[in-house]
Amino acid sequence: MELDDVVPEPDHVTRQARWIAAEPRAVWDALHAVRFSGLPLTLVLSAARFLPVLLSGRGRRQVHDRPFLDALPVPLLESQPPSSVVFGGLLQPWRLTGHEPAPQLDAAALRAWDAPGWVVVAMDFRLVPTRGGTELSSETRVRATDDAGRAAFARYWRVIRHGSTAVRWEVLTAVELRATG
Repeated sequence: MELDDVVPEPDHVTRQARWIAAEPRAVWDALHAVRFSGLPLTLVLSAARFLPVLLSGRGRRQVHDRPFLDALPVPLLESQPPSSVVFGGLLQPWRLTGHEPAPQLDAAALRAWDAPGWVVVAMDFRLVPTRGGTELSSETRVRATDDAGRAAFARYWRVIRHGSTAVRWEVLTAVELRATG
């Protein structure tokens, strides 16, 4: 599955990549082994973002150390070891105390989703053997379903964009350290 299968025409895209001196299987295993407790910046930024949810009394079951990939805000759509993992779903991230429950949809349904007030989010991690190692990349695509959602997400994105990018770099670094250490 490709991100084009979920969000072919995104409003926002971020992409990070890192070459790692390890075979794809070692990088794959490291990616799946990275835990929140090994990501100090991610812990701090997530705590700051998640605080309104906790203060509202929601989400207490979500607060515990777990693998990074298991804690992503959108569900797994496809996993093809050791080459790719794709996540996708619906969010209203500008709602600081949580959003209405989103239906879990497959890639085709997400691509077609147009109910107002949502963003469709797709994210992947790809592993490509190259130069005696592995290029590990991550891309995130976001498409708003209407103008109001687009404006709300744009405001939210201005605030969290740099932190989101820093989290991705921290994850890639943690994978590299685990795969080569």
